[in-house]
Amino acid sequence: MSDEKLTLGGYFRRERESKGIGLKEIEERTKISAQTLIFLEEDQLDMLPPRTFLRGFLRVISKEFHFDEDELLAHLEETLASQTQKKNKQARDVAKSGRPPFPTLLVVAVGIVIVAIILLLSLRSCGQSQQSSLGSPANKAACAFSGPAGMSPAAS
Repeated sequence: MSDEKLTLGGYFRRERESKGIGLKEIEERTKISAQTLIFLEEDQLDMLPPRTFLRGFLRVISKEFHFDEDELLAHLEETLASQTQKKNKQARDVAKSGRPPFPTLLVVAVGIVIVAIILLLSLRSCGQSQQSSLGSPANKAACAFSGPAGMSPAAS
């Protein structure tokens, strides 16, 4: 690749501007949205369709506007490889920090289990106190409004 320092977006923009082609013209002739072309020029590959579709877009643009297809595809592969290396480096940095990422789902699950246990203990306590007093209406009302372990909110 002759322009090794240019990313796919930089190379594409430079070639498009050197030929005097606007994004709107590319959109009209290829039916590739202008927003997709903007993401391409800004190297926001995570906002673009998968590699196969992207390669197809670049081939269509190359044929329609006489861009060097091999050069465009080479820049695509280099930019994708560069982004993969950056992501791998970030993952290694997180691993080296000694702080493994803590899954939020696990925290939520533990919280739900704790709430369920408290609720079950509270209901069990209410059931036992109702049986001992033969289900008096006053005791039923107290259990209906009780907090954990049968304690009424007024006792807290």
